[in-house]
Amino acid sequence: MTRTSLLGTVMLGLSLAVLTGCGGGDLPELGTVHGKVTLDGKPVVGARVVFQPEEGRPSTGVTDAEGNYELYYTVDVKGAIVGRHTVRIYSGDAGGEEEEEEPDPAGDANAPPPTKIPEKYGDDSSLSFEVKPGDNTIDIELTSQ
Repeated sequence: MTRTSLLGTVMLGLSLAVLTGCGGGDLPELGTVHGKVTLDGKPVVGARVVFQPEEGRPSTGVTDAEGNYELYYTVDVKGAIVGRHTVRIYSGDAGGEEEEEEPDPAGDANAPPPTKIPEKYGDDSSLSFEVKPGDNTIDIELTSQ
């Protein structure tokens, strides 16, 4: 094998290794997370729920007409990274980053409008919860005060 073909083979191998490494690979340890979000005791409708771990990607969900949510790590993988999370709740009509439009939380045109969430639960939230291996029911009780 010539020096040039050896170098080409090595470069091809490195390229394939890098591409394979970026292909998703193994998932971190996840726990499934679901629960109910309330504001002053009433269900929160159409809110975006974000669980941000200390390290790694966040998991998100959207509350339905009864305030229930379920977290997704990716579009087709349920759960959140095991460990401590900062939790942020955003109104369904919140501004900010452009994102894909979420489906109607109740699935019909007669769904109640999204609940307005106090800003203290958004970017500067002090809410924190622990996700454990297995199934986690985490109910989040918010107050407007």
